[in-house]
Amino acid sequence: MPDKTEIITDASGLERVIDELLQAPRISLDIESDGFYNYRDRVCIVTLSSEERDYVVDTLALNGEAILMQKLLDRPDVPVLMHSGQNDVLALKRDYEMNFALVHDTAVAAMLLGLQQTGLAALSHVYLGMKLEKELQRHDWSRRPIELEHMQYLINDTRHLFRLHDLIEDELKKHELLDEYRLECDAVAQSEPRKREFDPERFRRIKGHGDLSDQQRGALQAIYAWRDELASQLDRAPFRVMGDATLLEIARKLPKDLNALESVRGVGEWVIKDHGRAMLAAVENGLASPTGVRPPRRKPTEPVQRLDPQQRERLGRLKRWREKEAERRGVGLQAILPTAVLKDLITEPPSTTAELAKVERVGMSRVERYGDEILKIVGKPPQ
Repeated sequence: MPDKTEIITDASGLERVIDELLQAPRISLDIESDGFYNYRDRVCIVTLSSEERDYVVDTLALNGEAILMQKLLDRPDVPVLMHSGQNDVLALKRDYEMNFALVHDTAVAAMLLGLQQTGLAALSHVYLGMKLEKELQRHDWSRRPIELEHMQYLINDTRHLFRLHDLIEDELKKHELLDEYRLECDAVAQSEPRKREFDPERFRRIKGHGDLSDQQRGALQAIYAWRDELASQLDRAPFRVMGDATLLEIARKLPKDLNALESVRGVGEWVIKDHGRAMLAAVENGLASPTGVRPPRRKPTEPVQRLDPQQRERLGRLKRWREKEAERRGVGLQAILPTAVLKDLITEPPSTTAELAKVERVGMSRVERYGDEILKIVGKPPQ
């Protein structure tokens, strides 16, 4: 086991660790989940580090008591260092309703700087001169016990963030991007999880579905939905029940009995034995509901605001200006203006710099630097 690393599996141990980490001027955090294996994604491990110690928290063993970590996250003056932290934030909010007060995200910093490679391994190589192994990215982190050989991999995602963050923050200072960095990190901290919903039309992402007949395509849609329902029952990732290529082959061959189903490559014996007849019924039902290549029109759940020709022209000008300014300053596009705010600036254009400063994720630094130029492009006349 790496030096000064401890696995935490009970509430008393977690409380002791929290008391220690509360004394640290900052901490780093990373999670590992099992969504690659299970239908319902769960946080399996939280790795926590100070600049002196590393801890691997077994959230499956702790169950709901993992919420004790909230004490570390809701301090507005103590940053939680993360890398590509949005998915971790969303997962912890989903599983434990945790909240984050102050996040510093090195991937966000790399994006603002316009770096081509923003992964942790790439940044560690460039800034720290070290190679991080990522061979366990597809490991099943729900397996227990946590193996000692996996510890180094886990803590590599947190223990080096302190030095990395300090170095990349120096780059942000040189490019005068600290205000933009704060705003984008706040957006990560405030992101909210969405409820997972099955979309029966996503079967159209299966490559080759356009070559099928309408009846075959109906069968493909039906067994795609059947697979998702079975995956949910088994709590298994859908592709681990059956791959997309196998679904497509079933839709092509349209098997009528178990013997024909057995001839389709990729259909497991356990599927045929336990669920073969249900699959055949899904194929039959799908044949009775043929579907075309183009998806049916959906009634929008919210009003769709389409840009008129003048608005599209202004949006194009705003994007071109952003590209030129990013190139001139040698930074990323998001440092000039986040993509998320571009359309809003066109559809609800501010008329003053004071109004522009109130637009979420714009910030005073951008207003002071670009305010008049942005107002000139978005085109709302003064009141």
